[in-house]
Amino acid sequence: MPLVYSYNSNKGRKTKNEDAVSVVKNSKGYALAIICDGVGSHSNAAYSSNYIVTTLEEEWQSMSFANFKNMKNWLYDKIEKLNIELYTKSKKSSKKMGTTIVVVATFKEEVVVYNIGDSRAYGLTIDNDMKLLTIDDSFVGALINAGAITEEEAKNHPEKHILTQALATREKINLHTYTDTLEKFDYFLICSDGLSNMIETEEIKNIIRNEELSDSIEKLINLSVERGGIDNISVAIIKNLRGGNND
Repeated sequence: MPLVYSYNSNKGRKTKNEDAVSVVKNSKGYALAIICDGVGSHSNAAYSSNYIVTTLEEEWQSMSFANFKNMKNWLYDKIEKLNIELYTKSKKSSKKMGTTIVVVATFKEEVVVYNIGDSRAYGLTIDNDMKLLTIDDSFVGALINAGAITEEEAKNHPEKHILTQALATREKINLHTYTDTLEKFDYFLICSDGLSNMIETEEIKNIIRNEELSDSIEKLINLSVERGGIDNISVAIIKNLRGGNND
């Protein structure tokens, strides 16, 4: 299915931007969207987030896959290898370089989402549901999953920024996976928590539905800054145009 996209990043009210974001297509027109949000307390977080995004976007553009499983496995393995590479560098240099990752990748009629950390992916369905496609690796995420607190209570929890898993912080990772068919979705949105912590899901959905792609990105980022902008803000949106297949 034909896809169009837009993305951008803003440092918010922080002094530097440790997020990295990109959306690229390969020669067949299949899309890869990536956001990495470097862990703020880690001295080399910006290096790791930018390194991962740059590596994946460059390699994706040169890749051609036989089928969806082939693509899915390649991406899974690549993220695992990047984790080990950066974890090893971190140990040797004694410089921490943890980062989240969320990726959305398409092949013909199918889509896969991978994530670690608290950067998120949403799918805006044809029946106007804003579906969360990722699992938060955070202290409050674990509390929500256990039924100990609500989503509303999590927003003001004093330990909401504590991650239970990030890339480059340990040798073995648990990469969360979501797969589905493209036809169910009109849009995919990926974002760092600088957006998801500042704007309600319903607001995000309405902005995406009622604005052009680039205007949606600008509006979401500006609104996050207006509401405090306490973290870096990165957003990417893929729109499903339907009406045809990528060959």
